[in-house]
Amino acid sequence: MEPQGSDALVVELDEALYPKDAIYGAAYVFIDRCYVRLDRPAPGRISVRLKPKANVETPLADLAGELENELLGQAWRRLLVEENRRLVETVTTQALAGAAGPPGLDELLEMDVDDQAAFDDPLGIAMSWEEKYKKRKPKGGEEP
Repeated sequence: MEPQGSDALVVELDEALYPKDAIYGAAYVFIDRCYVRLDRPAPGRISVRLKPKANVETPLADLAGELENELLGQAWRRLLVEENRRLVETVTTQALAGAAGPPGLDELLEMDVDDQAAFDDPLGIAMSWEEKYKKRKPKGGEEP
């Protein structure tokens, strides 16, 4: 970390320590208070230049500390996202599938169900309405 003149701060970072997306995220946090410039002074290194805007009274040393803290926070969030990516994808998929609701009439009509699969009765309990409620003949065998 080095002050550039008296009005800007330059922090040079190693990409092996802080991933590029964590550096971008940390720099983005400062765009409301500072002019931010990212540069690549050497392979595997990124420099962040912060120049406070006219209405900002924060000392450069404080901005440097905030940047370092934000870098740690961004790197940590990145690790959490990577560790939980599969869980988040699973929950999101289930939520979207549930939001779609049951299939509509068109989807049900388009389903290809063969006659045997539709009426498979492994327990032998299926019975048509006619069989279940047909009129029984009296015991004497005569029709009423």
